[in-house]
Amino acid sequence: MIVALFGGSFDPVHCGHVALVRHVLEHGLADRVVVVPNTRSPWRDEPLAAAGNRLAMCRLAFAGMPTVEVDGREAVAGRPAWTVDTLAALVVQHPGTQWRLVIGADHLATFGAWRDSQRILEMAELLVLGRSGAASDAAAIAAAGLPSGRVVMAPPFDHPVSGSIVRAILCAGGDGASLLPPAVAAYIAARGLYRVA
Repeated sequence: MIVALFGGSFDPVHCGHVALVRHVLEHGLADRVVVVPNTRSPWRDEPLAAAGNRLAMCRLAFAGMPTVEVDGREAVAGRPAWTVDTLAALVVQHPGTQWRLVIGADHLATFGAWRDSQRILEMAELLVLGRSGAASDAAAIAAAGLPSGRVVMAPPFDHPVSGSIVRAILCAGGDGASLLPPAVAAYIAARGLYRVA
């Protein structure tokens, strides 16, 4: 069985995230997807919503997808987590599973700077999602210095929604409902998340 690990801050989880997971599954790039919201990325600013809220929103967003599991280990840890540690724990927990780590093509060039990037490549293939018109697959892999046998290039994935766009709309007082799964929009509204005082 091939399982894709899709981690991120999901601040908030939006329709683009859901579409990306569907893209992976519909193109046969994985049999299952494990979504892992983090407490805080070691590389980014503190998320606006608390980890518990982001975990709950992920569970709501993917509730109707039986081949998607939302794993809360990073969200409940209360500290920044490293991909290599989460992946190592999943490998031990699910022996015999072939893992693929979902990564944006824009992160290929910096993947070598990730903590224990070589160990990540020993445990999982990189499942790279790029946009239409981006650099060629071979050129992107070569530029990143990655072994081509450990990189799977997904068909181009284009979606106009990003977390920064959704947060900007919500923080400005908009509801962002067209950009969010309905249950997530309702959760955000009920709790007044992303409202700037």
